[in-house]
Amino acid sequence: MNTLDTRIYLILAGTWRRRYTIIIPILIFPLFAVVISSLSQKNYASHTSMLIQETAKLNPFLEDLAVSAMLKERISALKTLLHSRHILGAVALERSLVNAQTTPAQHDQIINQLSYALTIAMVGKDLIRIDYRANNPIGMKEMLQSVSKQFVAQLLAPERSSMTDSSKFLGEHLQSRQLELNKAELAMAQFIDQHAAELPELHISNISRLSKLKQRLSERQAEMAGASRSLGGLSQQLLKTNPIVGVIEEKIIRLQGELALLRARYTEQHSLVIGALKKLKRLEEERQLLIGGTDENLSIEKLWAIGSNYQPGNNPKQQPLLISQLENMQQTSAKVEGLKEEIKSLKSIINALELQMSGYGENASVLSKLQRELAIKRDLYDDILLRFEKASITASLGVFEQDKRVKVIDRPFTPTSPTNKPLLLFIISGLLGGLFLGCGLAIILEISDSRLRRREQLQALTGVPLLSRIPYIPPVNLHSGDDL
Repeated sequence: MNTLDTRIYLILAGTWRRRYTIIIPILIFPLFAVVISSLSQKNYASHTSMLIQETAKLNPFLEDLAVSAMLKERISALKTLLHSRHILGAVALERSLVNAQTTPAQHDQIINQLSYALTIAMVGKDLIRIDYRANNPIGMKEMLQSVSKQFVAQLLAPERSSMTDSSKFLGEHLQSRQLELNKAELAMAQFIDQHAAELPELHISNISRLSKLKQRLSERQAEMAGASRSLGGLSQQLLKTNPIVGVIEEKIIRLQGELALLRARYTEQHSLVIGALKKLKRLEEERQLLIGGTDENLSIEKLWAIGSNYQPGNNPKQQPLLISQLENMQQTSAKVEGLKEEIKSLKSIINALELQMSGYGENASVLSKLQRELAIKRDLYDDILLRFEKASITASLGVFEQDKRVKVIDRPFTPTSPTNKPLLLFIISGLLGGLFLGCGLAIILEISDSRLRRREQLQALTGVPLLSRIPYIPPVNLHSGDDL
């Protein structure tokens, strides 16, 4: 009895029993849908779409100078910006929706209505669409135009303000960096002027010069030692040898010659001969006296005095030994004095050069610090100057293409028909809703019905077999006068 035909029969039997429960909602719901469609408020929709172009980003020559709007990254922020009180308040004020007499509650209500009616979506890489919904088509075009204008102004405002602020910021810092660079260059120039001979570039040449000066000093000291020793030997020799004896002997020789000439002319008793003999005797006694004793008071000054009083004889070109020795000693003494002055000068130069080279490490450290600071300040100044020039060019590029950045694809328009769903859709929805409701109610009523309708139910309930079944007997209408 549990076959498929039986089940289908039971379903159809139940459906027939609940036919009115199913049909009535199907007939009533479409009527309700027609009433709802006719009574529902009309909704109108308008939209505008705009393309935010970045032409400079597509140009390889201007790509590094252009500023990107970054719409994809800013879409969430743009949605918040569109619904912000800043933009919607400006739109409401421009459209005269609010004025000085508007209360804060009314102002907030108008802002909330505008925020609910506006939506924004990014439908492409650089394409933005703004939708506006209202119950009345009048003024929708103007409202959407005002919203678009305020939105575009706020969309491009960060880019424009960033370029202006960047140029101003870089200009101010460029001036301060230039002053610091000038100070660093001045400090560097002053240090070089004060330590021109102590720079690291001259350190090697100073070492070479010092080495040469020390070598020359050693040579001059050795030469002076030899000259001093030679001068000492001449002085000792002249001091040990009495040159007066030589002078007397020279006078004796000269006087002997004169005496020989006088004897040839005169006799021995002649006064000239006698005078010459007396002079000769006196000179010989003086010579003998000088040879027999020593003069401890003899000095170089006396020798020079003797030499200066010397009167040359017949042969003026022939000089005595004393004069030659004194001349040699004078030359040697002059050479020693010259060497002393040269050695003194060399020592002074060497000491000054050593003192100068002793501060090389400190000067090199200061110079390295000044050079490092100057290089850093110059690099920083050049970098800021390059950025400032690029920022200026970027600002000029933004001004040049500001009228081409935003291209309106769909301009705001006034809708001519509402956006409500059509009547046929309401009717179909009512039919489907009535069908589902009727079927649901029929199923519930059928399940909750406890009446026995089949013999299988009676056998299962009583537990005894069914012997016979009384068929359905339609009622008989008895009229008065009829016999039973």
